Amino acid sequence: MGLAASQARLLNLTARMHDIEYKAQNLEAQKLQMANDSDKVYSEYEAALNATKIQYKTIQQDGSISYEDATGTTLANQGYSFEVAYGNNKGKVYNSLAAAVTALNLPNGTFSDTNEALTNFINSGFIVLVKVQNADGIKQTFTNGTTVKALQDAEATSGTHEVNVATDTGLQEVSDETNLKKAEAKYEADMRKINQKDKKFDTDLAALETERNAIKTEIETLKTIAKDNVDRTYKLFS
Repeated sequence: MGLAASQARLLNLTARMHDIEYKAQNLEAQKLQMANDSDKVYSEYEAALNATKIQYKTIQQDGSISYEDATGTTLANQGYSFEVAYGNNKGKVYNSLAAAVTALNLPNGTFSDTNEALTNFINSGFIVLVKVQNADGIKQTFTNGTTVKALQDAEATSGTHEVNVATDTGLQEVSDETNLKKAEAKYEADMRKINQKDKKFDTDLAALETERNAIKTEIETLKTIAKDNVDRTYKLFS
């Protein structure tokens, strides 16, 4: 191979080497991003594992006791009220979870009268459960024949005391497995995809490394040939 041809081939291989190194760096960056994705997938699954729900005690006609999942409405029907623990309306008490959430000035669409929403509001510290201590601050209303205790003044704080879910015998907090199987299936599916991508990246990186080593060897060979050609030329004219 002539000197000019060797030099052209050397330039071509050098450009290819730079291209390989860029691709390898890009793949490494994607592998790093996958580690972040893996952490996110696990965090979502962990949240499902740690999810809890609040239940309230009901006494049946035969005297047996059972627990039912609570919502803002069902707790209000059991005589509980809701104290705002955050923002400008902190300390004010409301006779419905919806009213308390409205007082929090959260974005529209935040509230839903479900067990999950109730549990999240209470566990996050935004809402505190309270009960009326005496009859002075309550009025009796009737809904479908059920006595409902509600605060006379929606913003009154006197005559109430905070309720601790852990110690109130009428309440209990238990694991919520409603979405656990779905979360587990999603976790396994997402991790399979991540692992498949990781294996492909490893294969691609190995192929690039093999090609890089081959090019490196050829570059060293071309440099040796070029040096030999130069040495012979100098000897010829010396």
